[in-house]
Amino acid sequence: MEYQIEDITAYDNDGGKGLLASVRYSYDDHCKWVSVRVHLPLDREKSLADVEDEILEEAKKQLKELVSGF
Repeated sequence: MEYQIEDITAYDNDGGKGLLASVRYSYDDHCKWVSVRVHLPLDREKSLADVEDEILEEAKKQLKELVSGF
């Protein structure tokens, strides 16, 4: 299974602050995919590599929760 982290967006405004991103998982072939939207707290001190690791872990967590509900 391949994945791609997309659309990493940090925001800090009157509505709050945080980080939004999508993780797109491709499986079997590139015609089948699942996309997971992730929301994390904003930490400007973290490196991009650390942020990507957190995004991927949160996406995995969300997928596990979703699948366990079936």
